[in-house]
Amino acid sequence: MKAEFYYSQRKYECIVVSLSQDNSPDALSDGETKELRIRNHEGEVLAVQQGQKTALRGKSRATSKVVDILKNDYYNLIKAAVNALDLAEKHRLIADKDEQIRLLNAEIAIFREKSNLSDSERAEIVQLRDQISTLSDRQNTSPFTYNQLETENKLLKRLGNNAWQNLEISSKKDLLSAYKHKYLVEADIFTENFSDYKPSCLYIANVVEREIVQVFFKNFYHFLCRQNPSHKEFTIAGVNLRPRGKYTIGNLPYLIAEEWDTFSDEILNRESLASEDRDRLYYHKFCDRKISISDRQLVNQFLVQWKHPVSLWLSRNKKAASKIDQVAKLRNLTAHPMPIYKWQFTELWLLVIGGKTKSGRSQRGILKEIHEIINGND
Repeated sequence: MKAEFYYSQRKYECIVVSLSQDNSPDALSDGETKELRIRNHEGEVLAVQQGQKTALRGKSRATSKVVDILKNDYYNLIKAAVNALDLAEKHRLIADKDEQIRLLNAEIAIFREKSNLSDSERAEIVQLRDQISTLSDRQNTSPFTYNQLETENKLLKRLGNNAWQNLEISSKKDLLSAYKHKYLVEADIFTENFSDYKPSCLYIANVVEREIVQVFFKNFYHFLCRQNPSHKEFTIAGVNLRPRGKYTIGNLPYLIAEEWDTFSDEILNRESLASEDRDRLYYHKFCDRKISISDRQLVNQFLVQWKHPVSLWLSRNKKAASKIDQVAKLRNLTAHPMPIYKWQFTELWLLVIGGKTKSGRSQRGILKEIHEIINGND
């Protein structure tokens, strides 16, 4: 499939080709990979393979130079080319369906020319009309097909029925929205690794804030009020607890642990994660906020009497503080102007929702861990 399009008032041609393993060291395991080629009016070609952040630019492969697709507007040019190819494919499908409908109508017209129709011929006309109706409905279908029920089933499979049923309605909506944006971004195989997953990350972080952080601090505040009826505000580990207070994800680890593992800012802020950097992605952090022994005892006392799945998870899971702090660091990336890249989003997805990556890395999500404890599966 070829397509023509205009970008910055210039005309381009584009095509996607399949490369064999012999031609591409980065080919997929099935023996081929996709390459997008964009040609300008001067005969120069920009060739980018799926998943790569560099491309070849030149009039021949032998003399081409390597360019970074995240610089000099290459990224937007690639997105425009992918959109043009998608549009061309949709037009082709519509044209094919129009031709099928025309042929079916022609068959019906032939039947109608006969004066006497048999029962089988009448039945065939009905069948032809049904086919026309089906094809017409397909033409009117949106190019982006999002099946909410199917998405719910996928989330249900990852989280487990107990977690899904106990989530607030707004949290379910946020998870569905996160999945929908993820689907939209990953539909473009040439830019998915470098597109911005920020909306999905915000939706997922909202769920953690609502289901864990706000629930914890709201109940902890009420507990403190019962312990000290004359007080309306409290400060523990630098966190001010007050009526209708708003709390961040990053506040929680300081109250529940003295040390934990979290992300290295240097590695976390990179566009991609090299395999040799994974071991350096984490470092061991010690609580650097002042919290007295009596305040820690107060937190522990609260967790013991608080009958809630979150309290059990915070008390029993030795990695709870680590996971919460890692979510907080990923959440903080959304405040930066730079995009959140696929590898960063994947870390958040695995932390909260869980799943298995293409490389075989498997992880159970926080939401599932919390609600499995109810059934004694911790």
